[in-house]
Amino acid sequence: MRKWTFLWLFSLLSPLVFAQASLDRALVCRDVVQREPVGILDGKQLPGGVDQLVLFTEVSGAAGEKIHHRWYLNGQLQSDVALPVGANHWRTWSQKHVQPGQWRLEVLSEDGQLLYERALTLGNVESPSS
Repeated sequence: MRKWTFLWLFSLLSPLVFAQASLDRALVCRDVVQREPVGILDGKQLPGGVDQLVLFTEVSGAAGEKIHHRWYLNGQLQSDVALPVGANHWRTWSQKHVQPGQWRLEVLSEDGQLLYERALTLGNVESPSS
């Protein structure tokens, strides 16, 4: 009887224990309106007039955990935003006032798994002379 109770409990808990965060969407945009991204920015080179960016993510399988949005400028970490995930299917975003330079944006699961990475250049950035 104990064996069956254990197996029954394990079958109930295993989806929770072994669930893994899945990234459904990740977009860089200008704003979020009614929980949807607006002004999606696709290119690797963005014009210099952009002063704020939004990193929008939609995740599944991470209820009760946090995901991290990391913002790097010229290789230096500028911000690590921990965002709580409130349900099995969740949309969330972070925003950052930006300046010209080489930006790298990352989305990581709570356990540090890289779910998304995007490099972009904002404005006219001169490459260092060799």
